[in-house]
Amino acid sequence: MALISELSAIVLPIFICAGIGLLWPRTGQKFDSDLVSTLVYKISVPCLIIAIFAKVSLTPDAVAAVAGAALVIYLVTAAVAALVLRLVRLPMPSYLPSLMFPMVGSMGLPICLFAFGEDGLALALVFFTLGAIGTFTIGAAIAAGRVSYAKLISEPAIWAAVIAIGLLWLDLTPPKWILDTTSLLGGMAIPLQLIALGSSLAQFRVSSLPRGVSLSFLRLALGYGAGFGIAELFDLEGVVRAVVILQSAMPVAVSNYLFAVVYKREPAEVAGMILISTGITFVTLPLLLIYLL
Repeated sequence: MALISELSAIVLPIFICAGIGLLWPRTGQKFDSDLVSTLVYKISVPCLIIAIFAKVSLTPDAVAAVAGAALVIYLVTAAVAALVLRLVRLPMPSYLPSLMFPMVGSMGLPICLFAFGEDGLALALVFFTLGAIGTFTIGAAIAAGRVSYAKLISEPAIWAAVIAIGLLWLDLTPPKWILDTTSLLGGMAIPLQLIALGSSLAQFRVSSLPRGVSLSFLRLALGYGAGFGIAELFDLEGVVRAVVILQSAMPVAVSNYLFAVVYKREPAEVAGMILISTGITFVTLPLLLIYLL
C-alpha cells in the first residue's frame, strides 16, 4: 500500500498536468505553443537550472558521472539506431534524431523531481542540458544537413548550465534576490512543459501505424538497453543510477517533430512515433519506478 501511495505521488501529478493540455483543445481556446515554448526554454528552464544547482548539495563527481553517462548513452543510441535504419533502409535525416533524443525535458524532469527530490532534478538537468546541446547541433544538423552553431550559442539554457556548474564547482551562493527570482521563474517550467506536452499529443495523428509502433519500441528498447548497460558499466549507484536510467528510458522528444516539420522530414510519421512511444511509456514508467525506488 505504501508503494502504491508513493508511486501515485510521482505519476499522478504528471498525468494530471499533461491531461489538462490534452483536454485544452476541447475548450475551444487556442493554446499558444510558440509563446509557451519561448517562456519555458528561453526564461524558465535557464532560471530553474540556476535555482536548483544553487540549492542542492551535489558533488562535482556526481554531476560528472551523470554527464559522462549521458554522453555515452547518446553516442551508443545514435550508433545502434543508425545501423538499424541502414539495415531496414529508412532515411536517417527523418528518423535518426527521434531515435537519439528522448523526452528528457517535459517528461524526464518532473519524474526525477517527484521521485528523487531536488537532487534528482539537478542531476536530470545535467542530462537534459547535454540533450539540448545535442538536439540543437547534431539533431538539427541531421535533419537539415548542416550545423547551426549560432543557434546553440544563443540558447540561454546552455549559458545557465555553465553558470550553475561554476557555482557548484566554486561552492558559491548567489544573493538571495537572485535565488528568489530564479526560483519564481523556474517554478513555471515543469507544469508548463507538461501542459504543452499534453496539448501537442492532442494534435498529433498516427501515420503508418506498423512503422510507428516498430520505431517507438525501438526508441524505448535503445533507451532501456543503453540506460541499464551504461549504469552497470560506470558502476553508478543510488540517485545517480536511477536518474540516468529514467532519462534514458523516455519516449521520443516533441522537439524532433519541430525539426521534421521545418525540414520536411516525414513529420506525420515522427508525430506518430511521439504519440505511440509516449503512450507506451505511460504503461512502462510505473513499472520502472517500482524497480528503481
